[in-house]
Amino acid sequence: MTTMNKTPMITLFFYRIRYWVLFPPLIVAALVAFFTARLPKNYEANSTIYTGIASTPNLDGTLVADYFSTNSSFDNIINLARSRSTLETVSLKLLAQALIHGDPNKDNTYMLASNYRKLRAIVPADVMGLVDKSSLENTYKHFVDYKKEGKNNFIYSLLNWFHPHYSIDALKKIRVNRLGSSDMLEIKYSCDDPGIVHQTLRFLIDEIDKEYAQLQLGSSNDVVEYFEKQLTETRTNLDSLEDSLLRYSMASNVINYEEQTKRLTEIKRDLDAQYENAYTTNYTSGYMVKQLEQQMKDRAKLLKESKDFMQQMETTSLLSQKIAEIETSTNTSEKNTDALARYKNQLEKAQTRLQEISGNLASIKSSKEGLALQDMVNQWMTEKLTYDRTHAELQVLNRRMADINQEFTRFTPIGPSLKKQEREIQVTENAYQTMLDHLAQAKLQQKNIEMRSTTIDVVTEPVYPLAAVGSKRNFLILVSYIACLFFIMGCFLILELLDRTIRNKQRAVALTGAEVIGAYPGIPTLKYRAFALETNRIATAHICNRLSPLFNTKGRTVIGLISSDPQEGKSHLAGEMTAYWMDMGFTVSNINHATDFNSQSKLYVTASNATALFTEESAVSDLILLELPALSVNAVPKGILESIDVIVYIVKAGRAWRERDKSFYQALVDQAAPRPVLLCLNWANRLAVEDFTGLLPPRSKRRLFEYKLLQMELTSEKSPDIDKGMSPNQNA
Repeated sequence: MTTMNKTPMITLFFYRIRYWVLFPPLIVAALVAFFTARLPKNYEANSTIYTGIASTPNLDGTLVADYFSTNSSFDNIINLARSRSTLETVSLKLLAQALIHGDPNKDNTYMLASNYRKLRAIVPADVMGLVDKSSLENTYKHFVDYKKEGKNNFIYSLLNWFHPHYSIDALKKIRVNRLGSSDMLEIKYSCDDPGIVHQTLRFLIDEIDKEYAQLQLGSSNDVVEYFEKQLTETRTNLDSLEDSLLRYSMASNVINYEEQTKRLTEIKRDLDAQYENAYTTNYTSGYMVKQLEQQMKDRAKLLKESKDFMQQMETTSLLSQKIAEIETSTNTSEKNTDALARYKNQLEKAQTRLQEISGNLASIKSSKEGLALQDMVNQWMTEKLTYDRTHAELQVLNRRMADINQEFTRFTPIGPSLKKQEREIQVTENAYQTMLDHLAQAKLQQKNIEMRSTTIDVVTEPVYPLAAVGSKRNFLILVSYIACLFFIMGCFLILELLDRTIRNKQRAVALTGAEVIGAYPGIPTLKYRAFALETNRIATAHICNRLSPLFNTKGRTVIGLISSDPQEGKSHLAGEMTAYWMDMGFTVSNINHATDFNSQSKLYVTASNATALFTEESAVSDLILLELPALSVNAVPKGILESIDVIVYIVKAGRAWRERDKSFYQALVDQAAPRPVLLCLNWANRLAVEDFTGLLPPRSKRRLFEYKLLQMELTSEKSPDIDKGMSPNQNA
């Protein structure tokens, strides 16, 4: 079915339910208007806050450009503003402020006097005892503690009931929305009290600022606190290790272990060299002394026995030992330096005196081997002094080497111990430095979060509303009207889609698939009763005219009238058709199964031709209307169907086309083929009849307009009276 064909059906559908579409929505709208006539005034306030989430730079100058994290941050603020904990805080502060500043006789900026009187009427005495007129915070704390005492107290019930100002459900009407893609949030709230609206927004903004900063900085503060604690513990451990190293170094007389061991090694190396030189010189000098004494023999004994000479030798030997001790000593103080110079001076004088004594004793000019005695004595004296000096040096060097070896023995375990302690200190220092870096990073992150979370600034302060906003009464009336309208239309549309009532030509074709030749009206309404005869005549004429092309031109025409069930109107329609054709000059016979033959007899069931049912009178008629029994009562014999020229299947328009009707009709079509089986609607309404006949009387301008509208004749022009404008020749 094309769109052009569907359009009249849609129009007809709305025309049929026009009274349902018109009156019930108006009644519902009127009822809504009546019950909303005394709606309370509504006051609204709003505020805009700047968050700085997307545009506030970090300490390093970069911006937070992550789309998802930015949206997540805005969602956090919005959800925080709508959270139950935030709304509970706002509600309790509102309640505390109302009980502190409310006035039962005069409106103020905190609340209306009427609302304060209603509040005082429900607040019990024990709750009023918690109110501290001098402090809002103290009153709020008292309310919080009171709420925690149990679930049956007044404050707990107030929050969870449906109070218009202080319940959680009432405060959930607060709207928090982001303004586009900016850093700003708009907060709106409305209720019937301007003071409560204003104070609610103030408390809410303060709570958002505090809670969001605490929420954002909470984890960051925990991280900073953790690293500060770890840093303190590491610092204490490091100080303990350093103090332990200091005490160990002081106990071991170690200032710089590396330098001290290096210096000790150098001293030992020098002592080893000195000892080697002294030992060699001592050994050589002792050997030379023995050889010279062997050569000098008696002269040497004489020299030894000389008392003065021996004293000088002892003095010289003693001075040489002292000089050797000072020179091999590591003590280079000024006192030792002066003593060394003094001893060398005395030694020089003693050697001079010794040479004088030895010269006086020499009486022999040369020895047996040809050497001068004086030279031999001098050489012996020199070797003797060298031997005594090196002997003294060896004694000092032995003591020094023993001391050095003892120092090596003492320093040997100190080194590993120092290394171990220094390694522990180094590890602890590294851990300390790592903790210090992490702490610096955590504090930097904390500062970034603080900069972004504490930039919630109020751009537009909430203003105390002086005038009430427009009432939603008109909106409610309109919505109720539209809702009722669409509800009714939806119900009828569902019924239209599910309904199998035949009703009119379009539905008959869609349900049966048959060719519909016309519709006959039922009992007219009082409005159209005066035009009933004319209407019936027009409907009958249309049906008869549709059947006329099917007449048998070679003899009489037999028209069969049949239906699915009895009482479908076959007899009435047959009578109307008979009268119409008789007025046209036809001889018409009307044969009815109820009076002219017995449909329950063998004669009917076994009839091979319809003539077996005819009377003598009907045998000479031009048209025979054969009214057959209903298909639900008896089937039509095939012989009778073969002698019928056309079959009219009559069905009431006001009933449904059932499955049994479908099977009856299809069986009839199959048996009667190739003879046509045409459908005719009976007991149809005027609109269904007009689908075939056109506009029925009365033909007023209003009815003409309705008819054109139903037929979607929207742009037609007024037709002139062509007959009046034609010439006689043209009319002929």
